[in-house]
Amino acid sequence: MQLAYGWRRTILLVAPLQDASCSRYQQRFIARIPHWEYHIRFDPKEGRKRPAQDVLDRFKRLNNGMWIRAHPGRTKLRYTKDEVFQKTSMYYETCTKEQCWMLDRMMTPFWLRPKYYINDPFEAYHVRHGIRSPRVGPDGKLLRERPKILLEDSVADRYFNDR
Repeated sequence: MQLAYGWRRTILLVAPLQDASCSRYQQRFIARIPHWEYHIRFDPKEGRKRPAQDVLDRFKRLNNGMWIRAHPGRTKLRYTKDEVFQKTSMYYETCTKEQCWMLDRMMTPFWLRPKYYINDPFEAYHVRHGIRSPRVGPDGKLLRERPKILLEDSVADRYFNDR
């Protein structure tokens, strides 16, 4: 058996040819992944779920339930990038609804509660203007931003031109 390295750090075990009619086969094994990646960790002292530290290090949760993150690669080889990238890479990006839901699942209720800091640089972004309800209610669950309206087809055809 020989070891060969394949795509995405997987190790391939390649068996030598046994018979002329038998072709060479490959068996793929997944690379070793840290033990904290695939299960929810519990704190033995508290008996509760522990938050994912990688999420706390890389993302910031706003008080309205949205998550923001820094632009990837914003500090790598900046001298090779053009001016537009250098300007826009310092902006923060908002996560999608599915990503926010996934990040909320990885946090404990403590991190889902609103946080208020002195001289917070993100203070202007904690409130979303023009929307009646916040994204997350006081119980920490996502809310509908607009109430669902069921209209009769004749009323919808008269007032809306989206069909």
